[in-house]
Amino acid sequence: MKKILALVMAGMMIVSSSICVCATDSAGTGNSGEGSISPQAEIAQLKAELEAQKKAYEKLEQANKTQSAQISALIDAVKATANSKQSAPAPSRGSSGPDYRNQQLIRNNAVSFNGNIIGQGGHVEINGGRSNVTFVLGVPDGGTLTSANTLAGSVRGGLINCVTVSSTVGFRTARVNFYMPGVVAGDTIAVYQLQNGKWVQLPTAEIRKDHVVVDMTRYGTLAFIRVPVLAAVTG
Repeated sequence: MKKILALVMAGMMIVSSSICVCATDSAGTGNSGEGSISPQAEIAQLKAELEAQKKAYEKLEQANKTQSAQISALIDAVKATANSKQSAPAPSRGSSGPDYRNQQLIRNNAVSFNGNIIGQGGHVEINGGRSNVTFVLGVPDGGTLTSANTLAGSVRGGLINCVTVSSTVGFRTARVNFYMPGVVAGDTIAVYQLQNGKWVQLPTAEIRKDHVVVDMTRYGTLAFIRVPVLAAVTG
């Protein structure tokens, strides 16, 4: 009887041990499955990343196209502006009058006549002494310009420019430096002033590059004429 009981007890212990081992294996297998990623899941994740990168690239490409279009439009606008300036008509010029007197000429106290510019930059010598006085230049009327052209023809010369000269400062004598681009030393330029309806030649103190210095005793209209030989000062 004792032998039978011992065999039964041993059999029960073996069965119990087998059950424990099986339970342990099952638990280990389940944990391993939870910590790993299946191949299908990895493929799905890669596809999602590729799709996100593709969308980012397409967005960047669209931004580049938009920027290129904006730059092209700006270049076209600049070209159109340049072409319009080149094709714009030049300011009208009268056959015997000044070309024009735009704001730049006015700011620089200058007058343009047939492409010849004359200006006065101040520092007029008044009664033999230096000063900060500026003689203001203006455009004479058409009749005066016609008369100046007639005078130039009578002395076999060419009219360079004709201007009115004024200021608020009184003087007995004034030595005035007129700026005249294109004049060179040795040019023969006669300067006439309209006095009481007649043209009277004034003394030229100096003729040098881009400058003609004139002695005056009154304000009025001056005509600058390039002549073959400088005539003697009269009256």
